[in-house]
Amino acid sequence: MTILDEIETETWHILTSIYTHQRLMEGLTKAGTRYDLANQLVALNALLEMLVIRIARLADKRKDARSVSMLIKRGSFPAPAQAVKDAADKFLLLAEPVVKMRHERVAHMKPGVLSSYDPQDLPVEALRAAESLVNLIDIARGQPLSYKYKVGSMESVIDLRASLTAGELVTA
Repeated sequence: MTILDEIETETWHILTSIYTHQRLMEGLTKAGTRYDLANQLVALNALLEMLVIRIARLADKRKDARSVSMLIKRGSFPAPAQAVKDAADKFLLLAEPVVKMRHERVAHMKPGVLSSYDPQDLPVEALRAAESLVNLIDIARGQPLSYKYKVGSMESVIDLRASLTAGELVTA
């Protein structure tokens, strides 16, 4: 498995987390009991933190971390190297506020910043960074990729890429 394959897989996980968070937010008003509601709130917070962590670690600039920086240094692509580097730089720029969230709210708990169980929409910064990551993978692969999510033979295939763009469920 190449570094590009690994980052593409991580991108699928990021898109799945975004999709799941959006669906859970839609279902908050349908919680049957207070425990159901509380469980959904805990799951929403966990997904939000996981999304922040996944994006931030791809923006890591250490030499030994699987990241976009490592992709640029070690990857080979059908696309022109400069186009991939430009897309990577855009992702890294858009990921900076997400990295800050990771440091202050998730990893190191800046004094005065508390974990909250109030339902929160996904940060726009995380969504823009995810879109930029999808674009980076497309450029590196030399073609747009599809990111599909299917949980069983009787369920519809979910188009994660289109769902990210639309901000709502899009089936394939």
